[in-house]
Amino acid sequence: MPIKHDPAEIYEIGYNAGLDALASIDKTAGADALPSALVGLLTAACNCAYSFAPNEDAATELIELSRNLSLEDFKKQKGAE
Repeated sequence: MPIKHDPAEIYEIGYNAGLDALASIDKTAGADALPSALVGLLTAACNCAYSFAPNEDAATELIELSRNLSLEDFKKQKGAE
């Protein structure tokens, strides 16, 4: 029987892994490297989405959902300043 996971908990694990990766890049290469490293990190994440999704459309939907959530978070943070 497959293990049931709470989607919110799994989302947090992935989100925090991304933050940890960026912190590691900053520590290793410095803040100036973050833009290029971020492109690499996003590319790796998108490649995983395309590799694990059942088809290209499903991967594209997943990537678009991530983009929308990111934009929502950014707007909330910006409004809180």
